Formats: sequence, structure tokens, C-alpha cells
Amino acid sequence: MKFAVAAFAAAMLAMTGAARAAPILDTGAGNPTTASAMDVSGSRSLAGYFELLNDVTVDGIYGWIGGDEGARLTASIYSEIDFVPAKQLFSTTFVNRGLVDWQGADSLKWNLKAGSYWVVFSAADEHRTSYMPGGVSNPLVAYLHGSEGDWRRLREQNLGIRLTGATGGAVPEPASWAMLIGGFGIAGGAIRTRRKRRAALA
Repeated sequence: MKFAVAAFAAAMLAMTGAARAAPILDTGAGNPTTASAMDVSGSRSLAGYFELLNDVTVDGIYGWIGGDEGARLTASIYSEIDFVPAKQLFSTTFVNRGLVDWQGADSLKWNLKAGSYWVVFSAADEHRTSYMPGGVSNPLVAYLHGSEGDWRRLREQNLGIRLTGATGGAVPEPASWAMLIGGFGIAGGAIRTRRKRRAALA
């Protein structure tokens, strides 16, 4: 019985303390075509600035991207110094599906502290072209185009960028607290009943 109570308590605490899965950053989708879109090429990367108020773990990074099917891209997160990308912290590659859609990589475990960062999309294939249409409903504070040492403000496009992941430990909801307290009460009652039965048989 003691083992069962301990297992029940551990399960309830794990449930209430689990990390919250949430969209960390989401501009919304952009235009459905690549007309007037910015290209991602060997000489031009595209970047979006964002800030985090809390520590997070990023498990997915995506851009609203179209272009040549099979084109390889790199999605990275950089630290920010003087409002430009500074040091590359994390990076992953993915393949363009040839459709205008959210494209990127998942199953990541990128731990970021509270602070300011840049998401950067770069070409990893010189022979095929990818594009990022603008027109998102919730644009970031700033966008850049260019490359290391030659970043320029991008004013004519609001690019689509999305990060998913988990933020901190979740605070138990009232219903979870009720289940936890009720569960301990049931377990405690079972122990008392068992003790009374033993006393009656003695």
C-alpha cells in the first residue's frame, strides 16, 4: 500500500509540474505565393528579431517558405549584439518541399535563456532557390537581410517565422490541485482503514 501511495503521489506531481507546450513565437502565415517574395540565396540570408521574457526550450523552428523543391536551407538562432545577429547558438538544416507553407525542423532541444535573439534562414544549396513571402498578420519588431558583417534593414517584407517549444514548469491548475489533494485523501483513508482492520483482528 505504501508503494502504491508513493507511486500515485509521484504521478500526480509529475502531471502538475510538467512543462507547458506552447508556441514561443508565431507571426502567422504570409502570402500564399512567392510573388514579390525575398529570396534566400548564398549571398542573402533573412533574419527576424525576437525577445524572450523567460527561459524556453525550442523544439521546432519554421519559416513561411516556398521555392524550389529539394533546395536545402539552414535555420539558426543567433545571439543579438547591437541589434544584429552576433554568435550562432543553434543551427539545423531542412529541405524545401516546393510548396508555400511552414517549413523547417522539429524534434529539437534548444535551450534559450531570457534575452534577445535573431532567427536566421540561410541557403545551404547554391543551385536551387528558396523564397520567403511577406504579408504576415503579426510581424516581428525588425527584419534583416544580408550576411555576416553586411546586415541591412528589411522594410518591405514582414516574414513568417514560428518557434514552438516549452516554457518553464507549469503551475498546477485548480482542478489539478483538487485531484492531488483528493488523491492523497483517498490514499490516506485506505491506510487508516487497513490499520483499523488489523487492530480488530489482533
